[in-house]
Formats: sequence, C-alpha cells, structure tokens
Amino acid sequence: MKVLAAIAMILALSSADDSSEDNNRDLWRGMERNVAGQLNRLQKLTQPHNCAASCHFSVHLDLVDYETAKKNCEEAKYIGFPTPGGRRLMSVHSELENRLAWYAFRYAYNDVPLKGKRYEEATNWAWIGLEKKTNTETRPNGSGKVVWNPNDWQWVDGVKMTPSSYTNWLTKHDEEVQPDMRPVEGAHQTAARIYRRPSRGGVWDDTFKNKLHPYICQFNLPVHYVVYPELKTWQEAKTSCEERGFYFAKIRNIVENDLFKKAVQVAYGEDRYEKKFHHENWIWIGATDLDESGTFKFYDGEEIKFRIPWAKKQHDNKTTRKRGSQDYVAVSRWGEWDDSYGLHWKRPFACQCSPQGIALDREMEKINEEWENREKIKEAEKERKRKEKEANREERKKKKAERKARKEQRQKDRAAKKEDRKQAKKDRKEQKAAKKEAKAEKKQAKKDAKEAKKEAKAAKKDAKTEKKAAKKEAKAEKKQAKKDAKEAKKEVKAAKTEKKAAKKEAKAAKKEARQQNKGKRSEISSVEKRQWTSGIGEELEKRQWPDGVNGEELEKRQWSLGVKGEQLRKRQWPQFD
Repeated sequence: MKVLAAIAMILALSSADDSSEDNNRDLWRGMERNVAGQLNRLQKLTQPHNCAASCHFSVHLDLVDYETAKKNCEEAKYIGFPTPGGRRLMSVHSELENRLAWYAFRYAYNDVPLKGKRYEEATNWAWIGLEKKTNTETRPNGSGKVVWNPNDWQWVDGVKMTPSSYTNWLTKHDEEVQPDMRPVEGAHQTAARIYRRPSRGGVWDDTFKNKLHPYICQFNLPVHYVVYPELKTWQEAKTSCEERGFYFAKIRNIVENDLFKKAVQVAYGEDRYEKKFHHENWIWIGATDLDESGTFKFYDGEEIKFRIPWAKKQHDNKTTRKRGSQDYVAVSRWGEWDDSYGLHWKRPFACQCSPQGIALDREMEKINEEWENREKIKEAEKERKRKEKEANREERKKKKAERKARKEQRQKDRAAKKEDRKQAKKDRKEQKAAKKEAKAEKKQAKKDAKEAKKEAKAAKKDAKTEKKAAKKEAKAEKKQAKKDAKEAKKEVKAAKTEKKAAKKEAKAAKKEARQQNKGKRSEISSVEKRQWTSGIGEELEKRQWPDGVNGEELEKRQWSLGVKGEQLRKRQWPQFD
C-alpha cells in the first residue's frame, strides 16, 4: 500500500494546477481528478465486468456480503485487464489511501447523489478490508455508544490496528460515534465499510458481515504493464493502447524492465520461439528514434535516461529500400532491447496503465543503482577492450605494415640484386660483346688496312699498268698518227698528182674540146678557172694543217686521243670519203 500511496501522491502533484505540498485542498482536488480520469479511461475495459478500476484498485458494483467480497477480490484475476499480483479487499493505512478509496467509490457511481437513508441504502456504502477479530460475540460491560479497542481489529493485509493506527470512523459534532458494535438478533457489527457521501470525506462505519454492498479491491501489485499477444505494427500498437484507455508502454529503468519481463510471463509464461528474432519473441514498446537517428526517446519526446539493455550487436539501425530503417523499439520476452522495422512488421505489444513510472523504494533504487554501476563497469570494460582491441588491431596493423614493408624491402632488395646481377651480366655481356666487337673491329681494321694496302698496291699496279698501257697506246697512236700523217702526205701527194693529172687531163680535154668544139671553149676555160681559182691545193693544205698546227703537234693529238689512221684520214679529208 505504500507503493500505491506514493504513486497517488505523484499523480496528484503532477495534475494539480499551481499545486503546493502545503496546500492540502489543491492536493486532494488534483488527486480526485486523477482518480476520476483513470476510472473513465479504463471504463471501456472494466464496464463489461460491472466494475470501475484504476491501475491500483477496483470498485465492484455487485452487491455482496463481506466474506463474498473478500473471496471475490482474492480469486478474480481479470477485470477487463489482468491483475497478475492478485487482489484483496482494500486496506487503508493513511488519509491519502482513504481518499483514494473514497474517490474511486464515488466516481464508480459517477458521483451521483446518495439514495434513501444513510445506513439502509446498499450503494451508499462499500466494503473495505477491516474486520474485528476478537471480542466479536458481546459488547463489553459498561461500554458507551462507541465500542473501540484497536487491538480487536485487523486489516486483510495482515496489519493489526494499534492506538496510533490511522482511522476515519464516523463522527457527530466532532466526536466519534462509530464503531458501536450494535447487536441485532444476537449478531454484532464486526466489518468496516466506507461512506460514499462527498461531504463526509470517506468516513467508516462498522456493520454486519451479511449486509450487501459494493466492494473495493486493492491490487497486491499495481498494474503497470499489460502485454497483448495480438500482432500489430508499431503505430497500430500505440493506437490500440490508447483505444483501451492505456498508454503505450515506457520502460524508464531496470526495475521497470524486470517488471516488464514479469508482465510478459503473465501473457506467455516461459515459452519462447527457438529462433531468437522471431516476431512473437519481441514486444513493441513506445520508444523510437524517428526524430534523431540513433537517439532513442519515448513516443511523446520523453528522454530515456537509463542504460538500455540492448541485445548483442544492437542497435544497428539497418536500412533497406523495402522496409525502411529500424526506428522502433521492441523488447524480447527475456528483457533485451532491439531496434526494428515498425512500419510493416507485426508483433505483440505492451501497454502501460499509468503514464508515470512506478514509485521507487530504497530497494528498487538500489537495484537501479547497481544496474547502472554494473553497466558502467561493463561499458568501461567494453571500452577498455575496444581500445585494447583497437590498440591490438593497430599493433597488428603496424606489425603487418612492418612485415609488409620488410617483405617489400626484401622484394626490392632481391629485385635490386637480381637487377644488379642482370645488369652485371648485361654489362659483362656488353663488355664481352664490346671486346669481341673491338677485336673484330681491330681484326677488320687490320684486314681493311691489309685490303687497303693490297688495293693501293693493286691500284698502284693498275695505275702503272694503265700508265704503261696508256703510254703504249699513246706510242701506238703516235705511231699510227705518224703513219696516218704519212698516209695523208701520201694522199696529198696523190691528190696533187691526181690534180696534176686532172689538170693535165683538163688541159688535154680543153685542148681536145677546143679542137672538137671551138664553141665550147669558153665553158672549158670557166671550169678550169673554177678548179684552180677555188684554191684546191691551198685548201687541201689548210685542211691538213688546221689552225697552223704543225706536224709534231698533230701527231701528239692523234696519239693521245687514240685516233686511228682511218678515222684521222676521214676527219682530215671528209670530202674524199
């Protein structure tokens, strides 16, 4: 009940306008609005079960006696949503808890006015879990109007009343008038009930257990998460929670994460699919990174402030053309988180009864603190390992680079040595070839020199031979020229003789002609004149010795040109050819 009271306080403080811890009136008004809001939100779920409920208690409108009310609270597990921790008749240990029961009772009846007389109308009162355990048979002797001994009373949660325990018995003129343990036909009033009237603030009265009234059950564990096995997309899951009067589930710390696992066990037990990422192994919750990729928040923008228990290698924020990106959170049946494709994939989903997180006691805070510390240590160790791994990777990379560099250097050295050997071999080959070539050139030079000498000798010999031949030829030509000249002289002499004979013949012919024909005398005389006047003898002489060339010079020319006597004769006397 301490948890219930603390959460109710949170609800009241979060809803009251201009609220203050010192202003009880504003506090109670805020709380009243919250209780009314919760009952109205969940009405769609609870109305078919003839009750009204919040996340912490339920008001049942069936009229039953005290023992039946007690039994119904303890046995019923479902009132439109599961109550896995079980229930019992409500125990009230403070004014805050009393007001919560009273507000719930009033708004279960929509705060309509009371009917009939105060004590007689059944719906004016509701059973709470306080009963008298001792001295139940008779009223003490000498007791007045009020019969009250705290030691006789006990709450159904096992807490016994003491003089310092909270009570809110009915008063009149500021004096308690209940419990009075009024007897009727041998029976006594041994069970407590709470009054619905708005102006009386939830006062109590003792009554007979066989009376018929509505009853108020308190949840042993507040209903925080409700897991639905229906398969929906992330957005459909959010809408479905809201339509039911719930909120899309938020997990704010590791205690709530453990509470979520228990809610999953209520829905599925210990069953799970063998394939880890089977859709039904994972349950949608109201977290997403749609606003900023990689930074996950709740659907309404609230930040996630604890170290998320991501599954191994998650979140990886995969993106595909067909499915989009992994922007929506699903939590496994065993409590690990994963980012997933929420637009098309259908999964079970979790709703949350109250928008606030659960109230944390010292033990819960310690659990959260230990989790955060463990995760810090894990993260530090992970970071250390990552850095060590990175350092090792860098070291391996460095060593690999060094090995590669050494290998490359060896390869370079081998290549250089090979190249040097190759070059040396090439150089030796070239030197050998050069030496051979030089030797060949030297040999060739000697040979060429020898050939040149031989050729020079041959040329000299040829020149000598040619000179000798030329001299011989010149001599022959000279001889021939002399011979030709002699022949020419002879011819000239013959010509002269012929001329002389011709002259003589002409003279004879003239004479004969004169004798034969005196008339032709003049003609004969003209012929004769032409012959002698033409200077044949002189011309002949000129032709024989042109340009005043003497006989010795002509002979030299004739022999140097190799002119034969016949040719010379033709050149000298072409007209006689």
